[in-house]
Amino acid sequence: MTEEEMKDLMIDYIDGHLAGELKEFVAKQIEKNAEHKKQFEELKRTMDLLQYDRELEPDCSMKGAFEELLKQEAGTGVKVRTVKRRWHFSPWQIAASVVLVSGLFITLLVVQNNRNQQQIADLKREMEMTKYLVIQSLEDRSSASRRLQAINTAYDVKNIDKEIINALIRTMNNDDNTNVRLAAVEALVKYADEPDVMSALIVSMEQQTDPLVQITLINLMVQLRQKGAVEELQRIIKDEKTIQTVKDEAHMAVFKLS
Repeated sequence: MTEEEMKDLMIDYIDGHLAGELKEFVAKQIEKNAEHKKQFEELKRTMDLLQYDRELEPDCSMKGAFEELLKQEAGTGVKVRTVKRRWHFSPWQIAASVVLVSGLFITLLVVQNNRNQQQIADLKREMEMTKYLVIQSLEDRSSASRRLQAINTAYDVKNIDKEIINALIRTMNNDDNTNVRLAAVEALVKYADEPDVMSALIVSMEQQTDPLVQITLINLMVQLRQKGAVEELQRIIKDEKTIQTVKDEAHMAVFKLS
């Protein structure tokens, strides 16, 4: 993460726009990093000063006094007349008006474009932070529930990238918790159209040490009609280490896929 991205996160943290793990992440960075802590304090002082720099608004009592004055004038019989004027514009004035309007229109376009670019930058920053938190959580061996939450977050990501997919594959193959492995399989099925993902699911059938995960993967091959998995299924059947229940499921899968 760049210093500029960390600065933006600290601004959001001061404004109270962060929540959950992202808020906790920024707080920890400020606490353990002296440079970040110094920058945070400077930003907070600056933003506190800006709160006092507000545009003065007209006193509401001025409007009331003006209305009261009109009532008094009406009571004395004085008529307030509206003077109508006819405005005549020279060609130079018209041209100047066109230039002014055009300039205003261009300014609005520039402002809108800058705003769109800022929104895109914010979205990219959010996606990068989500990816960082997901991968870090998947590698946290101290908490299975945190790893499950990370998998759920990855499942909801619309445009998932290769780093998260690879992290899910590692979790499917290596995690010591059966529920976490099964959740990783379920998340990867969402991206089964990707050749690398399907290949990883097929290879994982033989790598698995938990029969429940093996059987889940075998049944998945049948559901997805993956004839390319038959060769791997045959290896599982021939492997002496494979328990009989898994072999039976593999036999049935080969029969259905053949």
